[in-house]
Amino acid sequence: MWEARAAVGRLDELCAWAVEALAGREGEVYLSRQPDADLVVVVLRLPDAAPPTGYAAPADGPPRAPLPAPPAGLVAGSAHEWPFQQVHPAR
Repeated sequence: MWEARAAVGRLDELCAWAVEALAGREGEVYLSRQPDADLVVVVLRLPDAAPPTGYAAPADGPPRAPLPAPPAGLVAGSAHEWPFQQVHPAR
């Protein structure tokens, strides 16, 4: 999972960047419009064997980070990412 707080007035741009950053990989993008901070959350489906650093080794290439760093000015603060393992329903 990847999460970032959008810079003021940049939620739509950050959302568009996140959709493009998925680059055809399996995942979803969610928005949370809040009075004090708008958020973009990406749930990226990685192999169960992904190491805890959040890097995955695709079958067709070298390891890569789940998402690249967003362009300067789109986020307020730093983006955060956490690896999760799906337990239900079983995949």
